Amino acid sequence: MKNIYKLFQVLGPWKWHYLFAGILLIVSMLVAMLVPKILQITIDGVVLFALNGEATTTTPDRVVSFFYQLIPKITPDNLLTSLAWIGALYVVIAALRSSTQFLSGVITANSTEKAVKRLRDTLFSHIQAMPATYFGKMPSGDLIQRCTGDIDTIKGFIGVQVVSVIRFSAFFAGAFAMMYIVHPTAAFIAVSVVPIIVITSLIFFMKERKMWVEHEAEQDKLTAIIQENLSGIRVVKAFANEDFEINKFKDQNEVKLKIGVRQVDLHTFFWPLSDMLVHIQIVLGIIGSAYFTLNGQLSVGEFSAFFAYSIMVAWPMRELAKVMSQMGMASVAMGRISEILDAQEEDYSGKINDEKQRINGHIEFRNVSFKYNKEADTYDLRNVSFSIEAGEKIAFMGATGAGKSTVIALLARFYEPDEGEILLDHQPLHFYDKKYLRSRLGIVHQKPFLFSTTVRENIAYTHPQAQEGIVLDAAKAADVETFIHKMTKGYDTLVGEKGVTLSGGQKQRVALARTLMSEPDILILDDATSAVDTETEYDIQQALKEKMAGKTSIIIAHRLTAVQQADSIIVFDAGSIAQMGTHEELLMQKGFYKKIYDIQVAVEDEIRDSWM
Repeated sequence: MKNIYKLFQVLGPWKWHYLFAGILLIVSMLVAMLVPKILQITIDGVVLFALNGEATTTTPDRVVSFFYQLIPKITPDNLLTSLAWIGALYVVIAALRSSTQFLSGVITANSTEKAVKRLRDTLFSHIQAMPATYFGKMPSGDLIQRCTGDIDTIKGFIGVQVVSVIRFSAFFAGAFAMMYIVHPTAAFIAVSVVPIIVITSLIFFMKERKMWVEHEAEQDKLTAIIQENLSGIRVVKAFANEDFEINKFKDQNEVKLKIGVRQVDLHTFFWPLSDMLVHIQIVLGIIGSAYFTLNGQLSVGEFSAFFAYSIMVAWPMRELAKVMSQMGMASVAMGRISEILDAQEEDYSGKINDEKQRINGHIEFRNVSFKYNKEADTYDLRNVSFSIEAGEKIAFMGATGAGKSTVIALLARFYEPDEGEILLDHQPLHFYDKKYLRSRLGIVHQKPFLFSTTVRENIAYTHPQAQEGIVLDAAKAADVETFIHKMTKGYDTLVGEKGVTLSGGQKQRVALARTLMSEPDILILDDATSAVDTETEYDIQQALKEKMAGKTSIIIAHRLTAVQQADSIIVFDAGSIAQMGTHEELLMQKGFYKKIYDIQVAVEDEIRDSWM
């Protein structure tokens, strides 16, 4: 019930529009209730008069009496005229019914689009505010399915079924009231099967809802496979592993098919049962009214009206099951979306958030320990302590998984340390507003992400309105100029999804230019030049000297040419600091740095000898 309540909350400020649309539908349904009365006066007032020379124009039914007052008195000479007047009444009723339904539909459609837009905006904004830990637990395919398929399911429900509830409720109440006015006993006979129909619809709702939960869970997996495959299509092609991916998709699609077939089987059983109950209700209504007609308690015209009302009462019962089915799916979709909206947003707050204030760049780690998996026994960082003076150029080295990137993640406050303290400009890091802090850090990752737009727009991502000269200056510093002239449209060349049309080195340089555009106070290069050649790396380093003069820089690299000019080099091993010093000092020590140096020198010597 909680999810159903949330479904109606989606309507938000437009709920009054839905109420007005519902009122218009009620008016439409009430007008529709007059149609059988037209049939009644046609039979009792005109047809019987023509056949028997007598007309039943006297009736306690106020509605019918009112209609008799609107048309000329029926006589043998004006039967055709009377029929014309009755036809005119029907046209007026039909026009009024159609216009109210049309206006209600326009209001509902407009309000639905606005309500769903707000839900999409709210959901996407909330996702943007989630912490990095959330995305490590929630697959992107799952999020995509909830932001698209589930939203569409909710849209279908509030756009059609919410107003349908009002419509068929008014239809049922109106038709029953019209029958009750004429003959209460016959009216109750006509709705005697309603409790059974309601119970079967509730059972159907519960089974449909349970099945839809399973269906959406498997759909999430299928979406994840598609999303992952398209993201890694180059890897698939490189290993000629298309058949494996096809089979993986087919296997998951087969699981989803089985749930779909079960759902079809449920519908195959329920809808014939529902139709049978509805038709039993119609038959009971006809038999009951026929019995009272034969006993002289109802006229032939009233019997005809009763027949029409019996069908009108049955239609809402048929629609009830459809609404329950859609409500079951929509409540599941709302529950899945609520799981995202109820998740705790990242706390960005901090005392220091003056955008005009620059960060000097003094960084200090004091006995910092951290682990990604809080239930694990081992730490990813253990008792890490170091200090970086403002304006220094520091390098991090170490084997893969040693903790280098984890230090950067903690500095950017993607995660918080489990023990110890991090200081920035002698202030605890948690004093800084996260948005402000991250805007002052410029991080270039080893595997950069580029948006599927132009090279220019990727570089100017943080400042879309930046002047051309500033964009070109950043591109020059990142050595983008050396390859951009080879592209057909230069900086206006589309890079494709995730920069698929660019090489690894080209993507790294575009990403570096994008970071330089943000004018960071602290530049962090996380193996950001690993995909470029040594000569290009040297050119980039020379350009960065001018850009980052007087600013703190942190370089993570495995290539010694990228770190040996650093003011200090910190070597990590298994989450702890193993060595610290300058290039010359570390060469005097036995350890990881000296070992890497000897290997790289030996490789260079071997290559040089092979060319001589």
